[in-house]
This record gives sequence, C-alpha cells and structure tokens, in this order.
Amino acid sequence: KASPSFNATNVNKSKVEILFDENVKIEKPMDKVIIAPPQQKFPIIKAQGRKVIVELEDTLKRNTTYTIDFTDAIVDNNEGNVLENFALSFSTGDKIDSMAISGIVLSAENLEPSQGIYVGIHSNLSDTAFTNIPFDRISRTNSHGIFTIKGVAEGKYKIYALGDLNRDYKYDNPQEEIAFLDSIIVPTSVPAFRNDTIFKDSITIDSIY
Repeated sequence: KASPSFNATNVNKSKVEILFDENVKIEKPMDKVIIAPPQQKFPIIKAQGRKVIVELEDTLKRNTTYTIDFTDAIVDNNEGNVLENFALSFSTGDKIDSMAISGIVLSAENLEPSQGIYVGIHSNLSDTAFTNIPFDRISRTNSHGIFTIKGVAEGKYKIYALGDLNRDYKYDNPQEEIAFLDSIIVPTSVPAFRNDTIFKDSITIDSIY
C-alpha cells in the first residue's frame, strides 16, 4: 500500500511512503529512479525495512500529475529479486494524466541502442525551448534504448533525447548529445473494454462482465 495512494488526486504533501510485504532495498536510486516532472533538487529516496520513502525537495506544482518510476531499482532484501517497471502516480489537481509516450533511441554513429539517455517532452513548441527551460516530463532509456514517458496530458509536444551531463534537463553544453523528432507528437486515447469471465467450475461459465 502507499501514502498517498496510487493515482490519488488533490495531494498536497511531498512525502511518499510505499509499504511492501517484505524487506526491500533500492539500488542506484540517482541513476534508476525517474521522477516527472523533473526535479531541480534531487529528492531523498531511501528504503527502511519494508518501506520505501521518497521526499520531493522541490515545491509541488499545482494541477500536475507526478510520476515516480522506480524502473528496476527496488529489489527484495534477501534474494535480490527485481520489481520490474514499478511506478506510482498522484496528482496535485483533481485528475490524473495517464497517457504515455514510448519509443527507442539509437546512436546515429552505429545504430546501436543508446542506454541511459534522458528523453523529454516540451509543450512549449518554440525551437529554443530545449535550450532555455527544463523538460515538462522525462524518462530514461534502458539497456535496449527503450523509454516510456508516463503521466502525459492531452496536448501537442516536441520530444528530445539528451545526454544530460549536468542534470538540468535542458541542452546547455555542446558536449551533450542531442537528438529530436522533427514532427509534433499529439498523444491520444480511446475507450477500451475487456471481458472478465467468472467460472462456476473448470468448464461452466457463471457470468461475463
């Protein structure tokens, strides 16, 4: 369980606590844990027994969905089994933005996957936004070059990949690798339904929801 709970709205506290049913630890939180919107002051991230605690140091923004993506940072204390793709979202407003943008980043030099590269989006469509202001939301590529930016709202975005050397989430150093998609991204969603079948026994259907 978690406080605030998963997908909670109207949250006004910057401390998140997640309770597991066994002791856990966090590996390389500065490298593996991705928080969107990106934080200028790196948060406090720690494990205490069965509990994981995240304290955001930046002031919370109004009407904003926050996503804490632990990727593969959380492992159980005894055997080191990894909790894959675990994330928690909450909103300081009255709704959760739940769309996502996924893709892959390849090195232009050899077309190999680029690992550990930040990928960010801007709702400011100016050509110079990526040099002046931090990304709206971010992700980071895994060992296969794959990324997923979570908690995305409806709108129009430009997307960039950045080898961010000073962790300020903008391109301000000529030594930083940079890439961009030359078209605007407009994420959308459609309603979807999935049947859930309840069986009386191994062969007899009771009902379908």
